[in-house]
Amino acid sequence: MKKILALVLASVMVLCAFAAVAEEAPVKLGQVQCAAHGAQCFAVITAAVQGDTVVAAWIDEFQVMSGEGVVGVPNSNDKFGANIVGSEDGKVLGSKRVNNVYYSGNMAAKAGATQEIVASWQAIEAFVAGKTIAELEAYAADKAEAAGVDVISGATLADTLGYLKGIIAAANVAAGIQTGHYTVYNQTGETVKELYIAFNATGEKGENLAGDGLANGESKLVIKSIPADADAHHALTFTYVTESGRTGEFTTLSIEDVPLTLLAADAMTGATPLTFFAPKAE
Repeated sequence: MKKILALVLASVMVLCAFAAVAEEAPVKLGQVQCAAHGAQCFAVITAAVQGDTVVAAWIDEFQVMSGEGVVGVPNSNDKFGANIVGSEDGKVLGSKRVNNVYYSGNMAAKAGATQEIVASWQAIEAFVAGKTIAELEAYAADKAEAAGVDVISGATLADTLGYLKGIIAAANVAAGIQTGHYTVYNQTGETVKELYIAFNATGEKGENLAGDGLANGESKLVIKSIPADADAHHALTFTYVTESGRTGEFTTLSIEDVPLTLLAADAMTGATPLTFFAPKAE
């Protein structure tokens, strides 16, 4: 009897273990192409997501390079390569990860870099693993407000925040979400007390993104997500209210990654209360 009972208990434990595995959320992959760094390259960033948690990420970046030992992407020496770089001899489109030693050597020679680029990427990839998408979005917003100082320990790149935002975008693709990132610059001449981005399909505007108030001259990264199957074009309405009660509204905001500068009344052109440009440095 004891043997039968032990066998039954063991069977129940095995079945429970299988059930637990079966109930785990599947791992989904998302990938984006983005401009995480500068204007001379593009990044391809992949994220693996389980439920709402990023379990792994992979960063690579591609740039036209020339030099001894540079490895181009496949077909760089064929018609594809000719279409990419035209008649410029010796130039190929290459992966910075594949050409890590060469590219990092240029970084060291031209900018005084002390760490290879892949080592910095690996620090970013290790940082995001195990964190939820919401945690990463909150962290990115917080660091953007602090001008990106010390964004991720171990990553020495000036555009670390750009790579982090790329991972968030890829993770949202995996999770079935479209996400816009908006760096809001307050140039209204007064404190902005209320700031909302509403999803036009539902009218839901969510939390006040201004928090305790966005002072004149300050900036803030705000993030808005909508379902993956929604039309991202003109999907949002952006509104703000200043300390004096002046309101501004833009009803055709799309899901994108752009700056939004809130204008003072005397700086507005027509009825547009904002521009899609960052304010010029004084």
